[in-house]
Amino acid sequence: MLIKAAVDIGTNTVRLLVAQIENGKPKDLIRKARITRLGQGVDKTGFLSAEAISRTIKVLEKYKADIDLHKATEVKVGATSAARDAKNLEEFITLVKERTGLKIEVLNPEQEASFSFFGASASLENLTKAEDKALVLDIGGGSTELTLGNWQNKYIDLNFSKDVGSVRFSELFIKNDPPKESELNDASKKITALFQEPVEKIKTTAQNFQMIGTAGTVTTLAAINLGLEKYQSEKVHCSSLSLADIENIFDKLKKLTTKQRKQIKVIQPGRADVIVMGTLILLTITKLLGVRNIIVSENDILDGLLMSIDN
Repeated sequence: MLIKAAVDIGTNTVRLLVAQIENGKPKDLIRKARITRLGQGVDKTGFLSAEAISRTIKVLEKYKADIDLHKATEVKVGATSAARDAKNLEEFITLVKERTGLKIEVLNPEQEASFSFFGASASLENLTKAEDKALVLDIGGGSTELTLGNWQNKYIDLNFSKDVGSVRFSELFIKNDPPKESELNDASKKITALFQEPVEKIKTTAQNFQMIGTAGTVTTLAAINLGLEKYQSEKVHCSSLSLADIENIFDKLKKLTTKQRKQIKVIQPGRADVIVMGTLILLTITKLLGVRNIIVSENDILDGLLMSIDN
């Protein structure tokens, strides 16, 4: 019995997947996520803070115990935007290795986009035809990736990664709670400026594609849209969000304070302060693309990391 594990160390969230490989396909044994906000203040200071490192390592120690308990023989740990940007990255990598034995691989933007694409799109094989293009949008805490390709042929046409994330842009633009309209407008203009060229290239390359949204912002919005009282991944996965759905949820969330957003049961407390910005990123890019509907995937870069082991 082959057991593999993958860990994704993101700007806002640290996640674990332990899976049993059956007939070449993974079957989840554990799938966990904990918000540690590793990237808190990185944009301003250039460093991972001692507090953020401590929070993250405590979670990684628990994840390592889960990995050992299930006797995973192959483990891949990927770190993304916050780690890439930090001047004290090597210190963080060394501390994690000393405390947990886990060896971190810092993913470059192209790798991050690729893992997100194959992780998200492969799980939706019944919703996309072999000849269809898929466009995967992965909104993280520190960066956002757009990747166009054909997952069945294992081919990527285009991928783009921009330093546009729910945590990064919340820290840069939002100074009030709830945010002022002017703050949101300024953020939207910046998002548009950064993604205008990538969107034009995508439209030129493929006139028809299925857009897939993944990661915490999109899955949380899907749960809200479904009216769930408790987060249920099986209902969120393969659900859809229309442009109108996204606009309606955004209009409601932006008027609430962080404390009020925390009262919405499907929003994790550690996401309540950045969900408005994450939604704005999704809304702005979706409008730029002219897309009216997206499919939501529970699978993402974490699954792509697992798939990449020995592949």
